[in-house]
Amino acid sequence: MDRLIFPVFILFLGCVPSSSVAPDVVPDTPPQRIVSTLPSITEVLFDIGLGDRVVGDSKFTKYPPETAKIAKIGGGLYDINREKIITLKPDLIILSVESASLRQSLSAPVLIVNHQSLSGVLDSYLIIGEVFGADVLAVARKRRQEILDNLNAFESTTEDKEPIRTLIALDRTRGTGRIQSLWVAGSDSFLTEAVTKAGGVNVATSVTREYGAEGIIHLAPDVIIDIGFGGIDPEQSLADWQSLGNSIPAVRHGRILVLTDDFASVPGARTPMLIEIIAEYFESLEL
Repeated sequence: MDRLIFPVFILFLGCVPSSSVAPDVVPDTPPQRIVSTLPSITEVLFDIGLGDRVVGDSKFTKYPPETAKIAKIGGGLYDINREKIITLKPDLIILSVESASLRQSLSAPVLIVNHQSLSGVLDSYLIIGEVFGADVLAVARKRRQEILDNLNAFESTTEDKEPIRTLIALDRTRGTGRIQSLWVAGSDSFLTEAVTKAGGVNVATSVTREYGAEGIIHLAPDVIIDIGFGGIDPEQSLADWQSLGNSIPAVRHGRILVLTDDFASVPGARTPMLIEIIAEYFESLEL
């Protein structure tokens, strides 16, 4: 097997000190029982043909539909049920870089991937593929290139256009008739990459963080993309934004796109679908 230019990070706890990292170490045989800790990791595994080996994943995973039958091992980056994982007897656990510290309390081999960006997700196709042998790696390479081609295709259609100033609202207290506890995607979010490829520019140039109404008014976006997580009422969400009145262009001109699709919050093979939706919305605007 030819080696990749970046290391595959796997820790064999008990064999290697918990404070060290063993690069370019792969199991003697490809793992058969995988625990995935993020929806985006699970989607990669299914996309390269390893879905039937996933025995545990995040409770937030909604896609593909077959994942509904998979045992759930918790939710967020740090809310992982270690006891549940033990009962599943995995021979590989895949963590994100944000939750890498959890590896010290896990008793199975751990693979760490970076899903904080689209490029990180694409790299993980190769990192994961290499662990599972030449056939899986070939599929992973093919799928990675297909996704990359889809992503790059958007840039050729937007490169000569003025970027649309966009705010990406991630999470907030909803249904109160005003904007409260609003988290805005910053430069560290894959959503910023998606908006850029669709023809926009993120007005929030800092990292993802919480904003108040005054902060949003200062950013003065021309468009707001409001990401909703499961079961929200789009009309109610729009009503909350109206509390800002005519203070920002996006609200004043009704340029608010509410997205409730689960792929809007999961970077991966379906991200081109998200970019297409945003690009079409931008194209429909008269600015």
